[in-house]
Amino acid sequence: MLTPEENKLVTEIGPDTPMGDLFRRFWVPVFHARELVDPDGAPARTRLLGEHIVGFRDTSGRLGILEAACPHRGVDLSYGVNEENGLRCGRCGWKFDVEGNVLDMPYESDAESLMKTIKAVAYGVQEWGDLIWAYMGPKEESPERPEFEWGQLPEDHRYISKFVQECNYLQGLEGGIDSSRISFLYDMLFGDPPTVETTADHLVQGIEGTRKKEKSQSVSIKTTDYGLMVAASIDEGKETNNWQVNQWMMPFYTTPKPEGDGLLGCLAWVPVDDKNTMVYVITYHPDRPMTEEELETRKAGGGNHPELNEGTYKRKRNKENDYLIERKTSGANPLATISNEFELALVLEESMGAIVDRTKEQLDPNDIAIMETRRILMKSAIDLREGTEPAAAHNGAAYNVRASSPVLKRDASIDQVEDKPIPERE
Repeated sequence: MLTPEENKLVTEIGPDTPMGDLFRRFWVPVFHARELVDPDGAPARTRLLGEHIVGFRDTSGRLGILEAACPHRGVDLSYGVNEENGLRCGRCGWKFDVEGNVLDMPYESDAESLMKTIKAVAYGVQEWGDLIWAYMGPKEESPERPEFEWGQLPEDHRYISKFVQECNYLQGLEGGIDSSRISFLYDMLFGDPPTVETTADHLVQGIEGTRKKEKSQSVSIKTTDYGLMVAASIDEGKETNNWQVNQWMMPFYTTPKPEGDGLLGCLAWVPVDDKNTMVYVITYHPDRPMTEEELETRKAGGGNHPELNEGTYKRKRNKENDYLIERKTSGANPLATISNEFELALVLEESMGAIVDRTKEQLDPNDIAIMETRRILMKSAIDLREGTEPAAAHNGAAYNVRASSPVLKRDASIDQVEDKPIPERE
């Protein structure tokens, strides 16, 4: 468990907080590229790390990300006009370029001198892997781009979606790190996709069957240049064990377990503010384009891509509608109506509240990855306050790693799991 002070340290990500300062030392996904396609198109507004920001693509195709509040009187610049290589405030008419410089100040008698002293807050920006990334830290500490495998592939090899999770980033991140446990319990409790009417039987048969087979899970970790390798070994009393190997990459990326037919993935748990998270879901195939069937399945809410309310990033299953859970049969588990393992995890993470009180939790040995992730995050934030920059932010090549599902001898250790980075692509 954490102390109240530690829980505050690891969950608060706004401006001038230790964890917020740490996250601002990394490139962070802020928009999908399709949100800012056209030069002089409509600007896009979002909230990132507790700050309102606006993005736009100017006449020349350059991307800009500015603090949303106009420096004149704080009007939201996303309601402005994107024209002639600048974003013009809808109230005062001041116009700013992608670097925050003032290009025009209509009706100002002293415009020339004012334009030399006033500037909008502008952030670093780059476009890569179908995403638009922002850097919100000091310019002199600009980090390297995280060289994820999926970002180095042709566009047709991947599919990216995003959605809002209504809780603190750490709850989602810890769920991503602990995804092997969700998988293990989901298979144990439900087996095949269940129905409400049969869940009680699945529950009993699943638990009894598991006990008879003496199936157990053990988790081990390995510290890496990018964060942690997390390996869960499933012991069924055979000569070999099935392993699920996931990666946690600083500061808030995880890899879900590999899907069928060679599909891999990555999850980014990007803090909107202290109580909301924008989750970016990337599914990709390293060696071929994704098929139409694979794409359509995910666009319809399959795999790790929840179905969304049309025109929004809000999940169709959400707190307001009690996640569309059916509560019909006495004794049945109502969660059985959520047949998607990933969506079930999201529901359980939100059920903990906006920011869970970690002073009351009782952790066990299989929570070792959760404990170590928290320790690394808190230490990194404190070290930054004391003048030490996070090494992972300046080691983009270290992010070129995958999840895996190896089969190893029963007495194997995490040191025998392949942990070499994927060769860089041309």
